[in-house]
Amino acid sequence: MGGYQSDFRLEDVRGDGNVPLENSIGGYGVTTGADDNVYELSLDPKLTRPYEAGLPVEVVFHSANTEAATLNIDEQGAIPLKKFNGVSLTPLVANDLKTNLVYKLVFDGNCFQVLTGIPLSTGISQNREEIFSVLDENINSDSVFYTSNRNRYSVVNGNLVTPLNIRLRRVGGAGQTGGTGSGGTVLKMPALAEFGSVIAWTTHSSEGNLFFCQLSSFGVLAIEGEFTSALDEVLIIFPPYIAKLPLEIPANPVFNVPPVP
Repeated sequence: MGGYQSDFRLEDVRGDGNVPLENSIGGYGVTTGADDNVYELSLDPKLTRPYEAGLPVEVVFHSANTEAATLNIDEQGAIPLKKFNGVSLTPLVANDLKTNLVYKLVFDGNCFQVLTGIPLSTGISQNREEIFSVLDENINSDSVFYTSNRNRYSVVNGNLVTPLNIRLRRVGGAGQTGGTGSGGTVLKMPALAEFGSVIAWTTHSSEGNLFFCQLSSFGVLAIEGEFTSALDEVLIIFPPYIAKLPLEIPANPVFNVPPVP
């Protein structure tokens, strides 16, 4: 995959086998295709099963489009490409796609939304982005905490959720979280649009400790690992995903409520 520059090690990440990891952390793919407006893309590593809502990909198109267009990644099926006009998603028109730009796309369950790259001169409104904070009632403050407003995430066009700066430290400093310890469930985020799906990955803390992370379809985040000091922290970076509309934060579990005697 061209354009990949990073010292991030893929062997340190455990995904679900259907996320283009190199692409997500700094690379992009270049399309091919024998027919106009029918774009094909081959990723490395390849998708191993059908598209899932929230799948992100960065793409350079080998030719400009002349009308509505589709994208087929790793022979998983041709999916329409659409743009946001400020109100709704609409098919592309001629020359929306150029050949010298990197476009950010995300699959929403029905189409690939073109989030970047279409100039405003074509009459397309800018994508709408809102910045949210994880509210106090949605963090397990008996177990973890954040510092310096490091509890931010972004929502694009109403329901594309992306982490911005979510960093967690352990209450009490060094010690185990999750697993044989307690407090593995740490945050509640907007629920995923696709019920039953799970986003799972691994990451390292700022002091190099391995952590296992899992975001359920309900939007409940659990982590498992060991913090080795009071300053050790985990950066929560999940792949962008499509959330329910309207956004829905799960009611359970209920955090930080003293037990009834």
